[in-house]
Amino acid sequence: MNILYYVNEFPKISESFMLNEIDELNNRGHNIIIFSLREGNKDILHDEYNDLDITEKYMNLSASSIRNMLPEIDFLDEYVNTLSSTISAFPVKITGINIIISNCLINFIQDLECDLDIIHGHFANSVKIAQICVSSCFNIPSVVTAHAYEIFSTQTDEQIRYICNNMDHIFVPSEYNREYLRDKIGVKNSFTKVPATTRVNKFNPTNETISGRILTVGRLSEKKGHVFSIDAVANLIDRGYDLDYHIIGTGDKEKILRERVFERGIQDSVKFLGHVSDDRLNKELSQASVFVLPCVIASNGDRDAMPVVLKEAMACETACVSTTISAIPELISDKQNGLMVPPGESDSLTDAIRYLLDNPKERKRLAKNGLITVKQKFDISASVNLLEKDFENIVCNRRNNR
Repeated sequence: MNILYYVNEFPKISESFMLNEIDELNNRGHNIIIFSLREGNKDILHDEYNDLDITEKYMNLSASSIRNMLPEIDFLDEYVNTLSSTISAFPVKITGINIIISNCLINFIQDLECDLDIIHGHFANSVKIAQICVSSCFNIPSVVTAHAYEIFSTQTDEQIRYICNNMDHIFVPSEYNREYLRDKIGVKNSFTKVPATTRVNKFNPTNETISGRILTVGRLSEKKGHVFSIDAVANLIDRGYDLDYHIIGTGDKEKILRERVFERGIQDSVKFLGHVSDDRLNKELSQASVFVLPCVIASNGDRDAMPVVLKEAMACETACVSTTISAIPELISDKQNGLMVPPGESDSLTDAIRYLLDNPKERKRLAKNGLITVKQKFDISASVNLLEKDFENIVCNRRNNR
């Protein structure tokens, strides 16, 4: 199939799940084409990106580029129809930006040397109005994967319903997402659960575990809950534990988190590593005694669904501690393949980490079961099997209805 991926930014280090998906489809012989609103930082790459041989188009959307494009727009009937259908839900500015994107996307598609079979967008956000418009122009099936921030915090229910109900099909990474969109938001569309995940055999326990090494990987944002893991580590150090806490990732909360580390007096035991290579990530994951991801629901409602990095840690046979929010319980069963604690409770997190440090046999049992879980249920090949099957059915149905 000829599959157009319409995305906000590509490549993006924090969205490895999308790159994993594209890489797997590409390896299966599908022709993958990328139309991205912004070009990502190619200095920080995953190994999969280096192996891709695909067509990429970057719009590099900005205020100045929008002003320059305005005189060149052909106002097709489809644009007018899109404007009239979105005006009640979205600000006129948003609709106008989507008209500009639509114009660029239509010109790009017209210049392609192949006929597209399907358009797949990631994140059901407002710029997907352009995807809906272009799908109508070319009579191409259009689908979207609804992830996290765009459905939990940044849009109104009406806006989410507009995007999701005007697609041919919705993909979600978890049952939690499906229920949230269907029951709380009121989306009336068909869904398929396709976990956002990784290539399990890429991550493996290649390094010897370092005693007392604690690891967290994730963007330094409120929803990741780093402040609670910092406090938990500090609590254990205060009790005499010799710990070495590594934090991988960057983000807008870094200054606050560094200050918290100094407030608790554990700066000699904590290292902020920023972005790291795939090889370094694999090494850190496999060396850690305990992987901690204390996710919370942020003050604006944003939250993780089922973080890919938990699956990567489990693939490295590292015992995981996380929280009971959103879809994490669909991945981790407490005391079966990891430990779960209530969100926002440093004391419970402290006790869970301490339990794993004090009980190495139990830690190894949970880690082994975690590896079995991701191998059996969450490898990228299984997710793409589901995606591929639905793509084929959706394309076939559209052709039969023409």
